[in-house]
Amino acid sequence: MTTYPLSEPATVYFDEHDAEASSGEGGRGTLEECADLVAAMTSGRQKSAWIRMDDMDLQFGPQEVAELLRHLRDEGAGLSNVEIAEIKNPDGRPTA
Repeated sequence: MTTYPLSEPATVYFDEHDAEASSGEGGRGTLEECADLVAAMTSGRQKSAWIRMDDMDLQFGPQEVAELLRHLRDEGAGLSNVEIAEIKNPDGRPTA
């Protein structure tokens, strides 16, 4: 399973050969916000989008961006803190 640093700052870039891109940079925000930006683009634009982490040596090329978008779409919002606290051990005590 891959873990993505969704709250870390990132930047969306476009392939330099993408005729639709007016510049190399397409947006900034957290990795999750950048993924949302790419998800809102046409499929043609998505195929030329790269996301680079600002503070890490990590980048997602078009294929990895597509995987990230699938992962975020397929994953639910997750459990809330209250739901996590309600999960009990077999002996009935909260696990949190």
